[in-house]
Amino acid sequence: MFGLPLWRRPGLLMLAVLASQLACAASASDIEIGVTSAARQFVPRWKLAENDGDHAAHHPGASGAAADAASRPEGSAGAGVQAGGATPGMMSEMDGMMGRPRKELYPALMDMPALSAEQRSRLEVQARQRISADSDHLAEAEMDLRHAIAGDDIAAADQASRRLRESLNAVQSGVVTLRSLHEGKPPQQIAQAWFKSQMNLPPRQNIVDGDDGAPGVSWFHVTTMALLVLFALAMFAVYVARMRRADALVERLTRVAAVPGAGAALVSAPFAVAPAAKVEATSSSTGSIGRDEPARFWKGQLRICAIYQETPDVKTFRLQAPGGGALPFAFLPGQFLTYAIEIEGKTVRRSYTIASSAAQTAYVETTIKREDGGLLSDYMHGHLKQGDLVEVAGPSGAFTFTGAEADSVVLIGGGVGITPLMAAIRYLSDIAWPGQVYLVYGAQTTEQFIFRDELEYLQRRMNNLHVAATMVRAAGTSWMGSEGQITAEFLTHAVPDLARRRVHLCGPPGMMEALRKTLAGLGVPREQIKTEAFGPARGAVPPPGGSAANAQAPDNKVDGRAAAAIGPATATVRFASSGKVVALPPDKSVLEVAEGAGVSIDYSCRVGVCGVCKTHLLKGNVTMEVQDALTADDKANGLILACQAKSIGDLVVEA
Repeated sequence: MFGLPLWRRPGLLMLAVLASQLACAASASDIEIGVTSAARQFVPRWKLAENDGDHAAHHPGASGAAADAASRPEGSAGAGVQAGGATPGMMSEMDGMMGRPRKELYPALMDMPALSAEQRSRLEVQARQRISADSDHLAEAEMDLRHAIAGDDIAAADQASRRLRESLNAVQSGVVTLRSLHEGKPPQQIAQAWFKSQMNLPPRQNIVDGDDGAPGVSWFHVTTMALLVLFALAMFAVYVARMRRADALVERLTRVAAVPGAGAALVSAPFAVAPAAKVEATSSSTGSIGRDEPARFWKGQLRICAIYQETPDVKTFRLQAPGGGALPFAFLPGQFLTYAIEIEGKTVRRSYTIASSAAQTAYVETTIKREDGGLLSDYMHGHLKQGDLVEVAGPSGAFTFTGAEADSVVLIGGGVGITPLMAAIRYLSDIAWPGQVYLVYGAQTTEQFIFRDELEYLQRRMNNLHVAATMVRAAGTSWMGSEGQITAEFLTHAVPDLARRRVHLCGPPGMMEALRKTLAGLGVPREQIKTEAFGPARGAVPPPGGSAANAQAPDNKVDGRAAAAIGPATATVRFASSGKVVALPPDKSVLEVAEGAGVSIDYSCRVGVCGVCKTHLLKGNVTMEVQDALTADDKANGLILACQAKSIGDLVVEA
C-alpha cells in the first residue's frame, strides 16, 4: 500500500500460508493470535488503508481476481496448497491471495516457528509449480491485451491488463518464496520486511535485527554512549577526590582545634631542655622509630618543594607529601622533626624545629643554619635541592604554645632559636588569637636577623604583636634599634608587667643560662618559664651511691655549681644484648658511648623529649638532665633515656 508494488503481497502471503500448513498449524485463527509489539505498531496504519473506499481505490479488480483465482487449474500453486491439506479457513486465505491479503496474517508470522528441511523442500516444489502455471496465465493475458489494443476494445484491454497484473503478482509470489527459502530467512524476518515495504521505509545499512524484532545500534550510538559513560566516571572520580580532600582537611582542622586540651599535657616541666637544632650525629644503623611513641608520631618520606635563603647561612626547607595533598601528620607550634639522611654510607640523624604554622596542612617548613663542622646541616645546604625526597620522623617535642596555656606570651630567642617562636607567631596569627604577643630577639648582626621582613609585615597586620630586637654588632650598618645583649633593662622596656606573663625562651645554652638568671631577678616565677636549648644536654653525673630512681635533673642553677666535677673515665658500661663492655667517661651519655662501640640504640631527638632511645637499665645508677619522655611507670620499670643517661659508676644496659 501507499505506492508499494502489488506483486509483492501475493508471494509473501503464499509463503506464509504454505509455511503455516507445513508447520501443522491448526487454523488461520491460531496463526493470527501471535502479534508482537513490533507488528502492532503497523496494524493501525494497515487498517487505515483497508476500509472499503481506500481498497476500492487501490485495488479495483479485487473481486475479478478472486473469481479468476478460483478458475485456475489444479497445477497451480493454489491447488497445490489445497492438496496439501488446507482447511476451509486456509482456502479462504488462498482465494483472497490474488486480491486483498488478510491483514492478520503478517503479524502472525512474527511468532511462527522455523521450518524444517522437509517442509522447505515441499514448499519449494509448490512455489515452482505456481511459477510455472502463472507464467502461462501471464502469456495468455499478454496476448489478450495485444488483441484488445489492436481491436480498440478498451474494456477488453482493461480486463486483460488486470489479469496480466494478477498473473505477474502470482509469479512474483513464487519467486519471493524461492528467494526466501534460498536465503534461509525466518518467517519473522519476512514479516518485518513486509511491514517496512508497506510503510515505504527504505532499507537501512549496518543495522542488526534480532529475531525478537529489536533494532540494533550503530557505531555512532556506541561511541556516544561510551563517551558519556567515561565523562560520568571522570566526574565521579573528581567528586570522590574532592570529598576525600575535604574529609582530610576537616580532620586536620579538628585535630588542630583539639590542641588546647592537649597543650596542657604537653607542657614541659620548668627549665626542661627540649630539642632544637644543633646536635649532629652519625650512625650505621637506621633502627626503628616509633617505639613507645604516641599514635601521632609518624615516619616516612617528604618531598622538598621549595628552598628559601633567609640569611647567608640560613635556609628554609619547605616539605610536602610526595603525592601532594595534606601532610600525613599533625603538629603543634614549637615541635620538631628529625631528619635521617645517608652520608658516606652512614645514616645521619638531626632534629630541627618546625618553623611553619601548625594551621598549615599543605606543607611544613624547617629553618636550618649551616654550622661550621655540622655534618648534616652542611650537607643539606650544599646538596639538597627542590624535588628531592628526604626521610623524616616526628613530630616530637613539648616546647609548645597554642594560645590556650595563657592569655599572653613572651617569646625570647637568639639566633636560629627564633624558629619555634616564629612557628607560634604564625599559628597565633592564623587563628586570630586575641592575646598579647611579645617577641624579644637578639642576633649578631642585621644580616643575621632571620625573618626580619616577615616580622615587619606581621607586626603591621597584628595589633597584638610587639617586636623588640637588638643587634650585638650593629656598627657600620643602618640599624637604628637597640644594640648589645638582651639585658634586664631591655626586657623591662620591651615587655610591660613581665613578671605576670608566660615566657618561652629558646637559644644557645649560654644565652639561656644568663637569661634565666635575669628573669628570676625580674620576679618571673620559675614555673612560668619554658625553655628549649640548642646543643647536647650538659647534665651532671650522680654522686656515688645515688640511685637511678632518685636521679633527677639538677637544680638548674645558672652557675652550674650543682654539677659534679668531670674527670677521666673510671667506669664501664656493659651492653647485655651485644656483649660489649666499653669505658664510660663521666661527660658522655650512654647513647654516645654506644655509637662509638657500634652498639645499635634507636634515637631521634637526642635531647630527652621524643623517647625513642628508651632503654632498660639492668644495673647501676644514672642521672638525666632531661627526662620529659619518661612516665612514672617507665621509671618504675627501670627505663632510662640513653641520650641523657650519664654515670660515674659501672652500668649494665639492655642493648
